[in-house]
Amino acid sequence: MTLRSCLTLLVACMPACGAGPRTGDASSPPDASIDRDDEADAVPADGRDSRDGAPDDAPADVVLPPVPPARCYRETERPPSSAPFGFPMPNLDDERRTYRAWGLTWSMDAEPSVPADPDFEVRDPDIHGDTEGDDLWTSLAMALRTGQPGYWDRARAWRRYFLHDYRSCVGTSGATFCYDRDSFGGCHFWGAGLIAWSRAMGDMEALAEAERLGEELERLWSDASPYGCLPRGGCTWYGVRAIGRHLLFATRLAEVTGQARWVALRDRILDRLLVRSPDWDEALGTYVLGDWSTNTLLSDTYDREDDYYARGARIVSAFELGVLSEGMDHAYRVTGNEELRRRMIRMAQFVATHGLDPEYQYTGSRFGVVDGRTWHNYSAREPVTFWDPVYTTSLVNLLVRGYLYSCDETFLRRARLHFERGNGGLYGEPRRRAVAEGIVHHFVDSRFDSSHGNFYYAYNKGELQYTYLLFSLAPP
Repeated sequence: MTLRSCLTLLVACMPACGAGPRTGDASSPPDASIDRDDEADAVPADGRDSRDGAPDDAPADVVLPPVPPARCYRETERPPSSAPFGFPMPNLDDERRTYRAWGLTWSMDAEPSVPADPDFEVRDPDIHGDTEGDDLWTSLAMALRTGQPGYWDRARAWRRYFLHDYRSCVGTSGATFCYDRDSFGGCHFWGAGLIAWSRAMGDMEALAEAERLGEELERLWSDASPYGCLPRGGCTWYGVRAIGRHLLFATRLAEVTGQARWVALRDRILDRLLVRSPDWDEALGTYVLGDWSTNTLLSDTYDREDDYYARGARIVSAFELGVLSEGMDHAYRVTGNEELRRRMIRMAQFVATHGLDPEYQYTGSRFGVVDGRTWHNYSAREPVTFWDPVYTTSLVNLLVRGYLYSCDETFLRRARLHFERGNGGLYGEPRRRAVAEGIVHHFVDSRFDSSHGNFYYAYNKGELQYTYLLFSLAPP
């Protein structure tokens, strides 16, 4: 029996679980921004080159600290902290060693090759409509991972934007931070990149701006918040990307500054996530969308209105679970809150059970349980003519966390499967692949989104944020 057949049988035979009730909220729900990319070319040949190296004007001492030996963490253990990202950031050779250990090959053009681009600038991006990751964080991480000058140029340009334009809402009305903050509760709230930059470069101006952003977040989570579903229960019934991004930022700000003010903000967000959110489904082991969001999604999918939630449908957003797990993991690393650890393991179990479509072996942008069976939105209706594989990749780090905190290698094998399926998938294609099995199509964040003039990272605005933990387990 093939690996695919085994996994298909495993997922199909998992018993369905029940779920608890929940109602929605009257505030305006955030929408879901989806990025698409149609990169599809690769040549099946092994290779590497010597393009790594710091640009001439990069500080000589700005390097990634070594990643500690791979290990999992027994009960009550937690990972050590590491500057500048909180968790160790694997370098490009760690990624290469991971692929080699898996027996994969790749062509030279699969690796990053980003030449200097001193004219790259960031002016007036559509924060809510286009961004789906913190591009300063990604660009800095890629610059440090590869040393390639084009990533440094991007990082500097995003630093300028976040220092001077982002919080000040410079740009087109309806596209700024203010619009995202006031209309959607800041579900595209960025700032972790400023904190990482301040740690990597000794840039106190960047940290000061991050604290000013912290003041904005305090207002959003206060009892007098202009976006009332945040202090009420984290707005989780609309999705978990907002609370995930807010928790990540507040946790990092509290950790780096040591100020009680930001510790209190972090703990307030944790209280809403772990205590007041009504959308943790203990039976399934995951946060789920509320009744309004679930019924709207399924009514649109099937062109028929019904109370699907009351009938037991439970749906999640793939990439939002990835976003939330990042915030939870940083919070666990610094607080040791065992409920965070427990829920991360449960979420990984949920993904291992339902996260791949039994037939197509991809993850939908929305998936879960409907009528007692694993459900993915792209295969919900016949004929199945479309799939976007990027969401399969979004769950890699979450599965690695399942391994790190349970020492169950099943999670690690499933993380690798999610990565390989997503990496070699072809936009729009339910079955046809971009490369043959055993081939790396592209290294993470080595491609840019051609539909936006290569301004953003490809594959839902960046893959590193969802995958870097996998490479931290690279063999020596």
